[in-house]
Amino acid sequence: MQLKSTWEVNMGMARMAVGLAVALVAHAEGPTFEVAAIKVNKTESRNSGFRRAGPGQLNATNASLKMLIEYAYDVRDYQLTGGPNWLDTERYDILAKPPADADADIKTTAEQTARLRQRVQALLADRFQLTLHRTTKELPIYALTVAKNGPKGLKEPDGSASDLINNGHHLTCHKVSIEMMAKVFLQSTLGRSVVDKTGIQGDFDFTLDWVADVGVRRPPGEPGTEPAALPEGPSLFTALQEQLGLKLEPQKGPVEILVIDKVEKPSEN
Repeated sequence: MQLKSTWEVNMGMARMAVGLAVALVAHAEGPTFEVAAIKVNKTESRNSGFRRAGPGQLNATNASLKMLIEYAYDVRDYQLTGGPNWLDTERYDILAKPPADADADIKTTAEQTARLRQRVQALLADRFQLTLHRTTKELPIYALTVAKNGPKGLKEPDGSASDLINNGHHLTCHKVSIEMMAKVFLQSTLGRSVVDKTGIQGDFDFTLDWVADVGVRRPPGEPGTEPAALPEGPSLFTALQEQLGLKLEPQKGPVEILVIDKVEKPSEN
């Protein structure tokens, strides 16, 4: 096997980064919104987020550009770097609609969400002039594994609809895979990438109850002191092991990072 020089490796990585950057902004050929109204929100309200809207529509209220990027590219706060100071302070109200019957071919909620994310990516590239590229960093992560006595509490789905509801101390999952639970629930709750290493395939119905406290308690074995479980119930780490037979193990691993190269404030309409 012929070894490449450091220069050749670096040039190859540079070309790859350029290719990824182009791929991340070339969304004009993909799904787009037909109309999009963007207004600066000056209410200084603490309430922000995405409201229910018609199929394929985006209805964002008091949302920062950072929130919009995280949604569009399905990443978390720790996976986004670069950009101006106003990325998280300037707030917008956005109502965007796709062409009529543009999503007639969509059959599942997952497909609908994926296409909406693509449209938001195109909107950000068009109206905010957003360009970015991907890279990776070695960061602390959690590996989700099966505990000593095996998984439990996982039931065959009762119904065809997939749903994941989290109220901060109780999780209800209908027809949800362990991989999806790790990515959607655990990553957002723990603020750290979670890799599903359970090997458990399929969708299940299951619930999880834990006690939410200030900060996230560390799992056994991770450096630091884990506060004692409150009388009302277990920590999230303990609940996972006791109720689902799953365990979170602290590790280090590659985490995908989005680097913002360029962005501008949009003109209102």
